[in-house]
Amino acid sequence: MSKVRFNALLTASMAVVSYTSIPTLAQDQSGAEQGEKPDASANVEPMEEVVVIGSNIRGIAAGGASPVISFDKTDIENTGAATMQQFFEKLPQNFAGGANGANVGNLGVDRDTGNNFGQGTSINLRGLGTGTTLTLINGHRVSSSNRYQYVDVSLIPMSAVERVEILTDGASAIYGADAIGGVVNIIMRQDFTGYETNMRYGAVTTGGMNEYQVSQAAGWSWEGGRALVNYEYLGQDNLSALDKDFSSDVAYTPYDLYPASKRHSLYMDGLQQINDFLTLNLSASYADREMDTNIASQWDITNLFPQTRQYDLFAGLTLQLPQQWQARLNAGYGKNEVRYERTTIEDGVAETAPPTDTNSTIAYLDLIADGDLFSLPAGAVRAAVGTSFRRDEYDLMDYRGLEDPYNPSRDISAAFSELNIPLLSNQPGAHNLSLTIAARYDDYSDFGSTTNPKYGVLWEVNESLAFRASYGESFRAPVFTDMKTNNGAYVFSLPNANAPSGRTNTLMLSNGNPDLEPERAETWTGGFTFSPQSISDLTIQANYYQIDYADRIDVGYVGSIGALYADSTDPYTSILTFNPTAEEIEAARQMGLTGGAFRVIRGGPYAVPEDQDEFDTAAILDNRVRNNAETSQRGVDLDVQYNVDVGDNQVGLSLAAWYIIDSTRQLTSTSPESDALNMVYLPVDLEVRSGVTLNRNKVTGGVFLNYVDSYRDPSNMDDPKVDSWATVDMNLGYDFVGETNLTLNIQNVFDEDPPFVLNARGTGYDPTNATALGRFVSLSMTYEW
Repeated sequence: MSKVRFNALLTASMAVVSYTSIPTLAQDQSGAEQGEKPDASANVEPMEEVVVIGSNIRGIAAGGASPVISFDKTDIENTGAATMQQFFEKLPQNFAGGANGANVGNLGVDRDTGNNFGQGTSINLRGLGTGTTLTLINGHRVSSSNRYQYVDVSLIPMSAVERVEILTDGASAIYGADAIGGVVNIIMRQDFTGYETNMRYGAVTTGGMNEYQVSQAAGWSWEGGRALVNYEYLGQDNLSALDKDFSSDVAYTPYDLYPASKRHSLYMDGLQQINDFLTLNLSASYADREMDTNIASQWDITNLFPQTRQYDLFAGLTLQLPQQWQARLNAGYGKNEVRYERTTIEDGVAETAPPTDTNSTIAYLDLIADGDLFSLPAGAVRAAVGTSFRRDEYDLMDYRGLEDPYNPSRDISAAFSELNIPLLSNQPGAHNLSLTIAARYDDYSDFGSTTNPKYGVLWEVNESLAFRASYGESFRAPVFTDMKTNNGAYVFSLPNANAPSGRTNTLMLSNGNPDLEPERAETWTGGFTFSPQSISDLTIQANYYQIDYADRIDVGYVGSIGALYADSTDPYTSILTFNPTAEEIEAARQMGLTGGAFRVIRGGPYAVPEDQDEFDTAAILDNRVRNNAETSQRGVDLDVQYNVDVGDNQVGLSLAAWYIIDSTRQLTSTSPESDALNMVYLPVDLEVRSGVTLNRNKVTGGVFLNYVDSYRDPSNMDDPKVDSWATVDMNLGYDFVGETNLTLNIQNVFDEDPPFVLNARGTGYDPTNATALGRFVSLSMTYEW
């Protein structure tokens, strides 16, 4: 039996078992009609457990058999970050390649580099690429942004965030697409009652960048309900390359290392218990951001000013069923709008080009039920079963006329099930041993279906020591941009020492591909948690992971077109066709004509002779995006937390580290493996953040060390080694009488410059592995009333 058929059968079987065990109110009411008094106690005293990341079953410990990293509001505030973008910069497992609002120069090797027109920021766990980390808000999907369809975390108001949960494991069996590198769940404030005013000012100590932040929260509660409203304004000045010594030799000026921006964000949440059985939850968010960036080149000065607006709406009904079952009906709708505009100044003449709009919408409806199926000697077998319907839409309108209008959509339907089976309980050497099985079937209207299972084992030896292991399959759907039929077809005459004439006429196809399949991954994890009873508040968590990421969408040839035949073409066998037939040439030609970009090159070093044309093509290079590439990565995560009382002081020690054992990549099935590690614009093998916090009466403080290991810059022939980078952060807070807190935070206390890296812009650093801010000092005041 094939893997696909087995996975589909697994999903269906689990769904049937779970569904036939779901008790309903209708059954309970039918008993009453026969003269039996219904037992309402199961409805008015439901399980108080909540759904956490990594499972649809309430009460399962965060992640269960999968590794989870959690940050509460205090942890987040201790980083000194003003935005979620800045917070995730501190997370060792997050790589700043891909969509990164602080990467103004679009430096990097990710395929979406240069296409982040809205200058937003995505989360990129493990450095697997933009869109490979599923980002949720309160456990639900929200609208995505820009051409490469990522959740822009820089739009989320930091003041409204209560907690962050990070599942460092594949989870498509639970959540569907995109959960390859992991899942990040950002939980917003909900239970706050009262009023909170926050004001914050910060600035770099070298340069002219200032930061202003104001937020206001208001929360109310009443019998059976609550409501919260949170508004935040964030203003940031730009940071010029001339303000920093390491980038003062930038090739052309003016040039900004950080863009200027203004953002307004609003978050609202409310809950009302309608009766003993039914609860309604409503939430809404809105963000409006304007940015301003100056970038100079040898030809002109460009002023970029993208505008982003996003809103998301959510409504959820929770129904308490008999026998401790619960059903949840969730609906959501969201829209993200990015308008990209630019003004160029050439020879003193300014010209503003017409804008380009990229809009994305999401609408979904989920139905999930979970509860106890039956009991085993070790405890209750618990299950979740559900279905989901979603519609994604994308709309590109280029008012410059350089691209045709593009407005695709897709419909996704899904069915999923999950079982948690206790095998042993309260036995010698087995305080708890449980098995988790999950599977999900997703059907896409534009490319087909996929089924993804997940298996996990949690072995709690005793109350101090637990081991866990998991295996799962994940997928990522092609983004709309990649499926666009905007093909280019260009005919070059390229130097080729093996050709009789010394040159080979080559037709190259580029851009989108409507025949793409989903990217797929297999993930293994194993680890332990040690919390000795003899040492209270000490937790050591270590996890090993391995990700095999196949069918990655990418181009097969990334070098200069003129160097195609400089070495062996064996690595490109799957995309390079020699001596094509007339039919193959015509098919490629028609792709270019349909895409509006067909051209026989007649000038320059690769010009085709005048007496030849496309029908004299000797080779076709199909360099459209395809399911070509593969990535494999193995590594270890370490997280240590220890809190201890020393007299009147509460001292906290923490250590978080990400170590990559190896990471390789193949661009095509016939190309050799190459290292995807310890090179400029790629992840580094070791990143660490450690800290010490102190809490004494009304005084709090902390000191944190950030470390990025050394790596290599092959373009720097004189000194290819890029030095390691260590910075220190600190904060000091005091609680005044009257619920007022004043906090001083200093990022990069010793003003350490980022390690030197050669790049075409001349900015002197690698924005995927370092930041350009230098020392940044901020003072914030929070007043609760």
